[in-house]
Amino acid sequence: MTDIYDVIIIGGGHAGIEAALAVQRLSCSALLITFDKARIGEMSCNPAIGGIAKGTLVREIDALGGAMARSADSTRLQFRMLNRKKGSAVWGPRMQSDASEYAKAQQRELETAGIDVIEDEVLELLGSTQHVDGVICRNTGEIRGKAVVIATGTFLNGILYRGEEKWEGGRVDDSSSISLEKDLRARMFHVERFKTGTPPRIYRDSVDTTVLITQKGEEGEYFFSFNGGVIPLQEEPCFITGTNEDTMKAAKKYLSESPLMTGRIEGIGPRYCPSYEDKVVKFPDRPKHTIFVEPMGYESDYFYLNGLSTSLPRTAQEEMVRSLTGFNDAEIAVYGYAVEYSFFNSSEIDSTLCLNRSDNLYCAGQVCGTSGYEEAAALGLMAGANATRSVMGKEALTPDRLVSYLGVMVEDITLKGTKEPYRLFSSRAENRLHLRQDNADRRMFSFATFLDVLPMEQRERISKRIEESKEIEKSIDETVIEGVKGSKWCRRPEITADRLIQEIPDLLKFDRKLVESVMLDEKYKGYIRRNNKLVEDTRKASGINLDGIKDYMQVDEICREAREILESAKPSTLADAEKLPGLRPTDLQGLLLHIMLLEKEKYNVPRGT
Repeated sequence: MTDIYDVIIIGGGHAGIEAALAVQRLSCSALLITFDKARIGEMSCNPAIGGIAKGTLVREIDALGGAMARSADSTRLQFRMLNRKKGSAVWGPRMQSDASEYAKAQQRELETAGIDVIEDEVLELLGSTQHVDGVICRNTGEIRGKAVVIATGTFLNGILYRGEEKWEGGRVDDSSSISLEKDLRARMFHVERFKTGTPPRIYRDSVDTTVLITQKGEEGEYFFSFNGGVIPLQEEPCFITGTNEDTMKAAKKYLSESPLMTGRIEGIGPRYCPSYEDKVVKFPDRPKHTIFVEPMGYESDYFYLNGLSTSLPRTAQEEMVRSLTGFNDAEIAVYGYAVEYSFFNSSEIDSTLCLNRSDNLYCAGQVCGTSGYEEAAALGLMAGANATRSVMGKEALTPDRLVSYLGVMVEDITLKGTKEPYRLFSSRAENRLHLRQDNADRRMFSFATFLDVLPMEQRERISKRIEESKEIEKSIDETVIEGVKGSKWCRRPEITADRLIQEIPDLLKFDRKLVESVMLDEKYKGYIRRNNKLVEDTRKASGINLDGIKDYMQVDEICREAREILESAKPSTLADAEKLPGLRPTDLQGLLLHIMLLEKEKYNVPRGT
C-alpha cells in the first residue's frame, strides 16, 4: 500500500469503479475500499445497462473514457433500442447483460488499471470536515488520502426489510456502513432516507417459458462504446408475463405485514419503479401489470422478474409468483426485499460533487439521491475526476445541461434536489434533440478535454471523427439534391442515411453511423435553434409573477405530476417554480405558455392568434 493516496474511494459499486478509473486516467493514485472484492461491479438489481436517457448517459460515460460501455458491450445477452416509435433524438439503447460476467469485466478494468483495492469497512473519516486527511478502517486502521470520494450506494446505514424480517445490509448477504453514517451525522451533515427494492429471483428450470411471450433482441451491430467491440455469438431471449387478479389477491392478503404499508420503512421510494404492493394500493382497479422475465446470464440458473419488486413476506411472494402465467411450479431462489439507506441532502452538495463544508470530500451515486447503475457511474466518473483535479491544484468542472445528460442530472440534484430517488428521463432535458446517443462522443469532447480524462488514443480517435463530421457536413451542404441544398433535403422525414449516401457517393468513405449522426444534426438543427431560444426566453422570464394562477390543476399545458407539485408549493414567480424538485424544463415552458395565453384572454385576444 501507498503511504498516502491521491484519492480514496469508499465503495465498489458502479460509482466507485468509474471514480477510481478516472483518478487513474489523470495519472494519480487511487485506493478503492469495499466490503467484498468479489462483489465489485455487481448488478444488485436488474441485469441490464441503458434505457431511455440512461443509454445515452452510458455513451457519455464512454465519451469521457469510462468503462461501463465496454463492459456492457462485452457481456451482452441481447440488445434493443427503446422508443423507436418516436424520433431518433430520444431513442434509448439498452443491453440485457450477463450479470456475473459484467461484474468480472468491471473488476478486470480495475486490475488492468493497476488500482489498489482492499476489503475493509470505513468506520469514519480522518481529520477535520473542512479538509479530511483520509479514512479510518475497521481492520487496516488509518489510511491517508489527499481527497476522498464517498460512493456507498445503498450501504450507508442500509437496513433490509422483508415482511416482519429486518436486518442490516446494503443488499442481501452483505454488510452495512453504519459507523460511517454515524460519523457523517456527528459532523453535522444533513442526511435523509430513501428506499428501493428488488424482486425475487426464480430458478430458471422451474418456469414454463413455452407459454410466455418471447422477446428477442434486435439484429444488427450496435455497441455502447464508440470504439466498437465484438457481438457475442449467442444471444438470450427475454420473456413477458403479467400479474392478474390472483396476484393482487395474494398481495392484498399480506399487506398488513408489509414494512412499507405499516410505516416501518420511512424512506421514500422511487416513483417510476414502485413495489408491487405500491401498485396494488395505488391502482386497485388495475390487476394487470407487465412483468419482464429476464435471464441473469448465459449459464445462470435464475430469472429476474422485472416489475415485481416487493418486500412482502416469503409466503406472499410464493403465492404471487405462482399466480403468474408459466410460473405454476416456480421455485424462488432469492426472495425480494426492500432496502432503506441514507443519502446527502442536496444542500450539502455543490455542482462539482464536492460536499459544501469540505474542500476535498466528494460524493457520487445513490448517496447523492439518484437511482440506477448509469446515473451512479456517470456521477462517479465526475466525482473522481474533480477530486483528482483538486489534488492537482486544478479547477473542478461542472458539465453544461444544454450539452449533456450528465449536466442535466448534476444540476437537477444539486440545485433542485430530489424528494425521491432521482431517475434520468429525456423529458428532464430541454435540449434533448441535441442530446442524442449517436453524437455523445462529439458533443462531450470539449468537456472531456477540459476535464482531461481521455486517454490519448481515444482523444485522437474522437478528434478524427469530429473532423470527418465536418467534411460530411460540408459535402451535404455543397450538394444540390432534387433542386434543394443537401442540408435542407436531409430534413425531410423519409430521408435515411442510406438514401443520403446513395445521393452523395463520396460519403461511402466514412463510417455509416457517423454519416447518419451528421444527417440527424441537419434534420434537427432548426428545432434545436428554436428550442434554445425558448430556453433563453424562459430564463429571461424567470421573474414573471404567477399569482394569477389560482388553480394549477387546471393548467392544461403541463403534466399532472407538475400540476400537483405546483399546486402544493404555490410558487410566487417562475424562478421559484424552477427550483421545485420534480419540475422539468418542459413544465416551465408550458407554464410560461399558459401565462401568455392568460394575458391574451385578458385583452380578449382569441387563443391561437
